[in-house]
Amino acid sequence: MNNLKVLTVGASWRGSNSGSLFNGFRKLGCDVRTVETDTDFYNYSLSERLYMRIYKMPLKRKFEKFNQRIRMEIDNYKPNILFVVKGLWVSEETIFYAKQRNVKTIHFHPDFLFDDCYHTSEILNKAILAYDVVVTPKTTEVRKYKEYGCENVHFTRYAFDPDIHRKIEMSMQDAILYQADVAFVGRMEPFRAKALDRIAQEEYDLKVWGTKWDKIPYKYELKNHCTLRPAFCEEMVKVFQGAKISIGFLTKLSREQHTARTFEIPACGGFLLGMRTDEQMEILKPGVEADFFDTTEELLEKVAFYIKNETVRERIAQKGYEKVIKMNATYENRVKEILTFLK
Repeated sequence: MNNLKVLTVGASWRGSNSGSLFNGFRKLGCDVRTVETDTDFYNYSLSERLYMRIYKMPLKRKFEKFNQRIRMEIDNYKPNILFVVKGLWVSEETIFYAKQRNVKTIHFHPDFLFDDCYHTSEILNKAILAYDVVVTPKTTEVRKYKEYGCENVHFTRYAFDPDIHRKIEMSMQDAILYQADVAFVGRMEPFRAKALDRIAQEEYDLKVWGTKWDKIPYKYELKNHCTLRPAFCEEMVKVFQGAKISIGFLTKLSREQHTARTFEIPACGGFLLGMRTDEQMEILKPGVEADFFDTTEELLEKVAFYIKNETVRERIAQKGYEKVIKMNATYENRVKEILTFLK
């Protein structure tokens, strides 16, 4: 793959799914160039947010400049592949521009296109039909993509990034700062808040990291356990290693079956207590390599059990770590699989 030139488009910040995928191409020996979206599409001004609410797209000047930059890179770099992650603002015209120049186009969406209003756009909804290959880590999305009109749709699992998600030596200060009975890293959703509030009411040492937790009801005991900021990269590793139990919620926005956390938590040496699905239990054997719950009541029961049973908990965490390492569930291997979809 040393002669394969890949133009990647997406967030490139360290710890992002897209950034890890882009590095997966590099580890395979591909020549990679990136048009990043970090600067233009993550920090919107108030006026831009108002414009987007009305017109459902970024400022026209910014949108056109972004797509022109991709087309210029296609002309100058002459890639074999255009690999777009999420691509909310990559136009259908840009995808056709690449295809007309014999560039294979691949779209990867780490989230839900159809059921999650946070991760879609009218621009993407139109452009998605133009890609040569569409890849999703959501099994329930495959059918929806095909029904929508996408012809070449493939499923691949999430992954972990061994450059980030790994066991690390914790300093004494970190061990104190990140120790917890229970931790959760992720966005607030009402059902997550209700379940975590029940845990908070039991007076466990609970720490919650992520966005939108300032939106929970004021009366929730959970308010006292929210850091009100996300945790990324090495800090997230410390959260998972410092907690006795790391909860792996799935979203209620759609029928999610597994997430990146399914691999990341065990890869960091953490104990995963996740929501029960067939996919999760296929990846990690319940009660052996992780454990799972269906209801808030079952979640509370298992938190109580594993807090009291340190030996069992640590044995399961170690087995989970060994399993994901043995599976070699890395982004590099996911990229290998994605490249086979072109053949």
